Amino acid sequence: MKANPDKFQALALGKRTYERQPSFSIGGAEIKCEESATLLGVEIDYLLSYEAQVANICRKASKQINVLKRIGKYLTLQSRKAIFHCFIMSQFNFCPLVWHFCNEGSTNKLETIHYRALKFVYQDFNSTYDDLLAKAGSGSLKLRRLKAMAIETFKILNGQGPVYLSDLVIRKESNYSFRYTNMLKLPTVKTVRYGTNSFRFCSAKLWNNLPEHMRCVVSINKFRGLLKTWQGNKCKCAACR
Repeated sequence: MKANPDKFQALALGKRTYERQPSFSIGGAEIKCEESATLLGVEIDYLLSYEAQVANICRKASKQINVLKRIGKYLTLQSRKAIFHCFIMSQFNFCPLVWHFCNEGSTNKLETIHYRALKFVYQDFNSTYDDLLAKAGSGSLKLRRLKAMAIETFKILNGQGPVYLSDLVIRKESNYSFRYTNMLKLPTVKTVRYGTNSFRFCSAKLWNNLPEHMRCVVSINKFRGLLKTWQGNKCKCAACR
């Protein structure tokens, strides 16, 4: 099979690397690095900010919300919920762990879109975001992504995840007996964008902050059940966000 250079995409991660404008030569064709590339429906930019991906999600979700806004008053609550989960939440649930490390502005934009959608689902335009989340029986989009990360970490630790992810989380070994068990080794990082904001670091930190009884569970179904009652870390400092 002959390769088609027109379908090739290349990224040079980092501002300094991108400014050098590196290129690759494959089969006599020159492949230049682009500002962003779409891989399996996720738009990845050279700064790993995922601003373009979040903008696409918000645009698609907003279109569906506008439809719900027009026809919502003619539908029952159950029908509005069905539309909400099928056409709006599906946008937020597509590869969330990939673009989870977007900036705070993008995170707030996603939560605003979610809040707007809940208003039209419940035809309630006076309640706060937290009140509507309680009425829906769910958490914020960020909390949902953190729960998805916890489930993925559980799968990796118990040999239920993809093999290529097995080296991302490492159990913390010690010759001493500590109060806490089944902890993960927190990797040493030097930067925020490529260190702190990475699955390797955040998954270990998230797992270590889970209650002891949750970390010791061996059944994925039981772990999912316990995770439903978990509302995230109580500490709101910069180190625990």
